[in-house]
Amino acid sequence: MKISKPRYNPKRTAILIVGICLSGILIGNYVQRFRISEHRWIYQYGSLLNIVMVLGSSFWSFLHPLLVWSDYKMESKKHLIWIIIGMIPFLYFTILMTYT
Repeated sequence: MKISKPRYNPKRTAILIVGICLSGILIGNYVQRFRISEHRWIYQYGSLLNIVMVLGSSFWSFLHPLLVWSDYKMESKKHLIWIIIGMIPFLYFTILMTYT
């Protein structure tokens, strides 16, 4: 009986990385309205969720090309567009930190 190793899907994960980063940014913007109100707990938990989602997706975005390369060594050129799309959050924060 042969057990197959699950393969890393670069298309789905690239879209998921960008989606998590964008939703984290949107959550951060949305919870700002609860900063000074009686529902301050929404702001506190929302800002924590914002930080976890954005930094987590940036870290995953950094690891994404390494995971694609380790799983698809010879075929990684075919997945280049998904590698670049998956690296958008990491590149965004790298450029943001460099020029501000």
